[in-house]
Amino acid sequence: MKKTIDFLKKIKKNNNTEWMHAHKDEYLAAKKEFEFLTQELITRASVWEDKLPYLEPKHCTFRFNRDTCFSDNKNPYKENFGAFIAYGGKKGGLPGYYLHLSPKEIFVAAGVWMPEAEQLKNVRQYLTTEGDELKKILTDKKFKKTFPVMDTDHVLKRPPKGFPADHPHVELLKFKSFTVSAPLSLDVALSPGFGKIVDQHFKLALPFNRLFLEALN
Repeated sequence: MKKTIDFLKKIKKNNNTEWMHAHKDEYLAAKKEFEFLTQELITRASVWEDKLPYLEPKHCTFRFNRDTCFSDNKNPYKENFGAFIAYGGKKGGLPGYYLHLSPKEIFVAAGVWMPEAEQLKNVRQYLTTEGDELKKILTDKKFKKTFPVMDTDHVLKRPPKGFPADHPHVELLKFKSFTVSAPLSLDVALSPGFGKIVDQHFKLALPFNRLFLEALN
């Protein structure tokens, strides 16, 4: 992933349209390299996950241009590449497997991020009866070693409306987003076996994603 990382280092220092236009070939080479990796991950995942639909890199990778309309940050471009290999495609609202790549932050993640209100309600309703199964997944020794806890960026302080405060799984019901993540090093990203390592992380998250896929179907 050397071309991708090198380009991302440069765009961080030169995040403007003039520079991008002058270095379009570097961007296209980095984009092609990342799409090649995404295709490798799709191919690898298809071996152990038969519920994924037919996907191409374009169904999984995110656009590099930023939407600056409602942001104080007016830089026109992102400073990372991301791919989401999901059951419903990257915009389907279903769980999936995510890779985030930048020179300073590389991580893999899985789950369903910030579901819409109706989807969130369905997940919470599902967890009222299947919370023990989620806890079993989260406390599995191999899973926990890689994904120690569910990400806590979006958690309510109080039980959600319509769910009893004394429910045995109330702490799970407080989550608004259901994801796990694990960091990877730059050395790993630059190694020949990067795709295989990412795939191993993704495969470990299979039961986690399957549970939330069941909750949303």
